[in-house]
Amino acid sequence: MPRFEYKVRDQQNRIMTGSMDGANVDDVIDKLDEKNLSPLSIEELNFDGTRKNQTFSEKIHEAFQRYRNKVPYKNMVFFTRQLATMLEGGVPLTRALEQLARAEKPALQKIVNQIAEDISIGHTFSDAISRHPGAFNNMYVSVVHSGEISGSLNEVLDQLSTYMENVEALKSKVKAAMRYPMFIAGFVIILIIGILWKLVPVFAEIYGSFGAKLPGPTLMLISASNLVRHQFLLMVLFLLLLIVGFRTLMMTEGFKLFIHTHILKFPVFGGILKKNILAVFCRTMALLMDSGTPILQAIEIGAAVVNNKLYSNSLQTVYASLRQGELLSASLENSGHFPPLITQLVATGEESGRVDELLRKAAEFYEREIRNIVDSLAAIIEPFLIILLGGVVGLILIALYLPIFMIGRLIGT
Repeated sequence: MPRFEYKVRDQQNRIMTGSMDGANVDDVIDKLDEKNLSPLSIEELNFDGTRKNQTFSEKIHEAFQRYRNKVPYKNMVFFTRQLATMLEGGVPLTRALEQLARAEKPALQKIVNQIAEDISIGHTFSDAISRHPGAFNNMYVSVVHSGEISGSLNEVLDQLSTYMENVEALKSKVKAAMRYPMFIAGFVIILIIGILWKLVPVFAEIYGSFGAKLPGPTLMLISASNLVRHQFLLMVLFLLLLIVGFRTLMMTEGFKLFIHTHILKFPVFGGILKKNILAVFCRTMALLMDSGTPILQAIEIGAAVVNNKLYSNSLQTVYASLRQGELLSASLENSGHFPPLITQLVATGEESGRVDELLRKAAEFYEREIRNIVDSLAAIIEPFLIILLGGVVGLILIALYLPIFMIGRLIGT
């Protein structure tokens, strides 16, 4: 069933946004009328949660709005765990939200207060949080909605907070492993700029007094020095334009698919990214299915959270196969992008009725693989970076001192 994003005005004349499933626009209008909400705009969404038929300027505006209203994932993890704990302890939802809002930073505090106010006037928790996509994504909303239907919101929130903690722990692990390489890379760049800015001009002036033709490597180094010293701001501007241009192109479907396809082929890092996509998909599906979310909706949400256009398109074919009556295991296998480990575990789960449990085991396997690779990578990359740093500096110094090795011939000419 298609999903629609809406903007409405409630009986208190407030503007609110959210999303819901519907057969068509008229069906969504009828559902909103039942809630005494006046529709201002209704837009059909793509399979991955983006709006259909968006213009390029609308995509840029939407990206800017999401960035401005985005709440850090770490804050959401902490908020969800606290909320789950308070509900487990018997604290009413509205009171729990009001108490948590006091300790939050202004951006999240405003959102939580708004949610508490919406609940107090009759909206469900899932409806209230769906109006704040910068903090609560589709998966979060769906899990909460499933918990409300089953009457086990506190248990579902506990599972959700555990899921989010696992995701955050994995992110932190990868970031920690990349911190040292990024530091070394930054140090090398600063060192090279320093040499080109201060040291090379001194040698260039000395060599210029010889009045002789300098070796090719030395001339290239002097040219690079002149570029850094005299066109530094232009270089920085060019770099910023490249970054902006790349991010703009990533808003186009074709370029995004090209990048997301080929980045998975990178040595080592492509493998880590692919394992992370599979881990996120498996853990998300396990959580959604365990909370009672229909499998078709779970696949839709899974396509949105994998954050890779290739796998999102693949899950769209899986969704179509499921609607035609195929089993999930067969659909995943036929898509060609899911390894035998996942398809076989899902097939076994379908036979035993434990798909969510086995998907969770698959997620744990891939997360463990990522941790092992990252730990090994951290041990290998340190000596490699030291050799790289020494090699770069060595090449610069050789090019810089090469004329001195030929000083006799230079003076003779």
